[in-house]
Amino acid sequence: MRSCYGQLKRYSDDMLVRQIIGDKVDEIWNVIMSEGGKESKALAESLGLPASNAAEIDSTLDIISAIILGPELMGEIVEADERRVIGKITGCTMLNAHRNIGYGSTAGTPAHCQTFCQSSVESLNPRYTMRFTKRMCTGDPYCEYAIELKM
Repeated sequence: MRSCYGQLKRYSDDMLVRQIIGDKVDEIWNVIMSEGGKESKALAESLGLPASNAAEIDSTLDIISAIILGPELMGEIVEADERRVIGKITGCTMLNAHRNIGYGSTAGTPAHCQTFCQSSVESLNPRYTMRFTKRMCTGDPYCEYAIELKM
């Protein structure tokens, strides 16, 4: 319940800041999310979580995300090996918080989510990156992502 309250507070703060400074808030949130993602490595190391390949990175990011966002974040692995993971997210804490407080716009959410997740993955193992191919916050029925070796 605490993480849900935190998300609701974040979105009410976001609405207030957006009213004061406008859409510049998205640039600010992207910086915050990027720096937050970089802290994933320290959290993973403190918990002894591995990140030597795509499957380990996905598992570690799943644990870190549950700690930060709570148990509402739900998903499954579609395909996985050591070089690449394709995953599907079917429950999103941030999207649920938007809906619960009636905040209709999710305009900045895709960029914020991408920034945090990509920063997290690249901090856990700089040889890997992450990208989304589908997003619930833009109307898709689920989020789909790939964690893979950089080319």
